[in-house]
Amino acid sequence: MSHLLEVNNLKVSFHTYAGEVQAVRGVTFYVNEGETLAIVGESGCGKTVTSKAIMGLVASPQGEVKKDSEIKFKGINILKYTNKQWQDYRGKDAGMIFQDPMTSLNPTMKIGNQIREGIIKHQKVSKKEAQERTIELLKKVNIPNPIERIQQYPHEFSGGMRQRVMIAIALACNPQLMIADEPTTALDVTIQAQIIKLLKEIQRVNHSAIIMITHDLGVVAGMADRVAVMYAGKIVEEGSAEEIFENPQHPYTYALLNAVPNLELENKAELHVIPGTPPDLVAPPKGCGFASRCEYCMEVCNRYEPQYTQISKSHRTMCWLHDEIAKEVYGFDNVRSVIKK
Repeated sequence: MSHLLEVNNLKVSFHTYAGEVQAVRGVTFYVNEGETLAIVGESGCGKTVTSKAIMGLVASPQGEVKKDSEIKFKGINILKYTNKQWQDYRGKDAGMIFQDPMTSLNPTMKIGNQIREGIIKHQKVSKKEAQERTIELLKKVNIPNPIERIQQYPHEFSGGMRQRVMIAIALACNPQLMIADEPTTALDVTIQAQIIKLLKEIQRVNHSAIIMITHDLGVVAGMADRVAVMYAGKIVEEGSAEEIFENPQHPYTYALLNAVPNLELENKAELHVIPGTPPDLVAPPKGCGFASRCEYCMEVCNRYEPQYTQISKSHRTMCWLHDEIAKEVYGFDNVRSVIKK
């Protein structure tokens, strides 16, 4: 089966006064039609930059997608698109729900106009038909009184309502791929649940693929089919949601899962944290990016970058603990048994 989206060896850098920031350093993954891939990790790991590269939104000359990178949508390398092709691709083939709707929506334009302009551009319909489609979209994302609402500005909407408008804009032309960049950030848990339910329902009806960018593992558990864990511009572990949650095979993945507050914790029990800070990607580490923060770090981790180890057909990880040398150091056969100690 061919994949809807294939990302191969994606490398993205930003040229700053401090030097070249290697934000994404050789990322490879795929997304199938109708499935949800969650990309998780700490702030600064490269999640949003990866999504912007897929949408062709890495601005030059500061931002640069390296020449040996490849992003294929339905088998075609979209990195070779002209500006006209990018404009046709955005909205029609792929839509993006941005992280902060208040800064992503135009404060000087009415909501109806912002939704309608994409419909008119890509579907070549009359203004009346576009207006009807806009009202229909607002109903679909559960915004009450859509006829009155299309005449209002973003500041007249609540945070949850603005996020629903962003979803309506992304859905306007029924794209096959939707990228949701932290769609529930800064929303209360009730609204978060409503947004996730809405996305799942839209996916069921349209059979669209979703890339969910998030650091909220609760959202991931309730929505994702597969999970890619990013750290320091690389995917350090990838697998099905069940494999990642039930059988994590990288110390960073386990640390992320362990850092989630647990209702079973005793009163005043210490919360787990990941010590240290992510590496400076102006001068990335030679070895494993997580080595300086990993309690299982060996000498080889600081000197050489690990290769991927295939745990199962759908599960891979990048960690020296899976090498034969680790068995000599730790005397173990199962990585998780070491991480859990």
